Amino acid sequence: MPTSAKRRLASAGIACAAGAGALFAAAPDAAAIVKTQQTLDAAPTPVTTGAEVTFTGALTGLGDRPLTKQKVDLEWRGGQDQPWSVSSSGTTDANGRAAIPATITVSAEWRISYHGTRVNDPAVSPVVGVQSQQPAGQRVVDAAAAQAGKPYSYGAAGPDRFDCSGLTQFAHKQVGIDLPRTSRDQRAALADVPKSDMKPGDLLFFANGGSVYHAGIFAGDNKMWAAPESGDVVRLQNIWTDAYTVGRAW
Repeated sequence: MPTSAKRRLASAGIACAAGAGALFAAAPDAAAIVKTQQTLDAAPTPVTTGAEVTFTGALTGLGDRPLTKQKVDLEWRGGQDQPWSVSSSGTTDANGRAAIPATITVSAEWRISYHGTRVNDPAVSPVVGVQSQQPAGQRVVDAAAAQAGKPYSYGAAGPDRFDCSGLTQFAHKQVGIDLPRTSRDQRAALADVPKSDMKPGDLLFFANGGSVYHAGIFAGDNKMWAAPESGDVVRLQNIWTDAYTVGRAW
C-alpha cells in the first residue's frame, strides 16, 4: 500500500477513536438498578406540645431485602403548601429499619426519605400526620378564658352564665374531664397538690372554717380564672389570699 494511503487510514482511525471517546465521556451515568421502598410506621396523635416521638420505618430493595447501613432523613412540613425540611437523620440497622426521634412543637406532616446511591433508587415513605396540642392543664385554662365576660349567676354551669364551680366544671368538660357540680364535691373528689407543684389548670379551693365557698382555675403568675360573685363576670383575677388548697383533675 502506498505510504500516503497508510497515512490516510491512520488519520481516520485516530479520528474514529477520538469521536468514540468523546461519545463515552458525554454519556450520563447509568440509572440505579435496584428499586427500593421506604415505609413509615403509624405515629401517636395527638401529642402534647414538646413531647418526643420516635418515627420508625424500613428500607428494602429487591425481594424485600433489607438495605442496611443506609442514611435516611426524617422530614416534616407544616402543610401541603409548604416545603419539606429535614428534622434529623438516621441509619438503617441489620433489618433495614431506622428509628429517628423528633420533638413535636407544631401540628405537621412527617415522612422518611432515602436519597439513593449509584446502585439503589431513591424512595420516600407515605406521609404521617401528627397533631400537637397544649398540655391538658393549659387547655383547661384556655377553655375558662374563652368564657371571659359572661355573667355570674348562682347555680349556672354555662354556656352563657356561670357560678364559680359551674365554670370549673364547664372548662374541664371542654377537654374531656368530668367533675362533680359543686365546689365542695370537686374538692372532695380530687387529691391535694402541694402549692409548690401548682401548674396552670389546677383548681384552687377557698375555704372558711373548713367549708369550701369558692373555686377558681390557676392561670399562673398568681392569677386565676373565676366567676367571682353576683353582679360580676368571668374574669382573670389576682389570688388575694394564701388560704386555699390545690387539686388537679388532669
